[in-house]
Amino acid sequence: MPVIDNLNLSPKTRVVIWEINESLKNLESKVVLSEYSLKLLNQKKLEIHKKQFLAIRNIFKLLSIQDNEVKYDKVGKPIFSQNKILSISHSGNYAAVIISNHPVGIDIEKISDKAMKIKDKYLQIELNYPQELNNQMSLVYWNIKESICKAVGIKGIDFKKNILALPLDINASECKSWYVNNDDIYSFETYFRISKNYTLAFVIKN
Repeated sequence: MPVIDNLNLSPKTRVVIWEINESLKNLESKVVLSEYSLKLLNQKKLEIHKKQFLAIRNIFKLLSIQDNEVKYDKVGKPIFSQNKILSISHSGNYAAVIISNHPVGIDIEKISDKAMKIKDKYLQIELNYPQELNNQMSLVYWNIKESICKAVGIKGIDFKKNILALPLDINASECKSWYVNNDDIYSFETYFRISKNYTLAFVIKN
């Protein structure tokens, strides 16, 4: 089983990371898909997108989530019929899921320079920190902001103005972060990881 991490953060919060190294046929053979999921799968054109979708379903199985218990809202956010909150993410050959009874979000990105190239579009206060910003660090900031966006679940969030994170301590692998919009201020337990092939962050609303 290509589970590369299975974190029990608390009795009610769990994170699973999956490295996709199976064939499409093998991934599909391990799960029973609902008609709803089969329709979504067949709408995907690229093989890697099909694999990512099926990897998420395999994680659901590991978490004892029935496929027919999960639907998606209009913006693509997973809705779990049980009284828990799901957040999912995938990039390249990686997929990740967090489940909790608190508002949560997760984001995984394969290593690239894309976040660094557009850093001015989603970073503001973070650009003033004394630490040097590189591809991995910029990706982690993106991971954090994307995760908070998922956890808050509001349209029109401005990554620069509404979400901020304190300087990253690579050794600690966690930091403080907030969503701020006028009188609405939410803080998040924020965790991140920098691997050779991917970066990851997940957040839990306090």
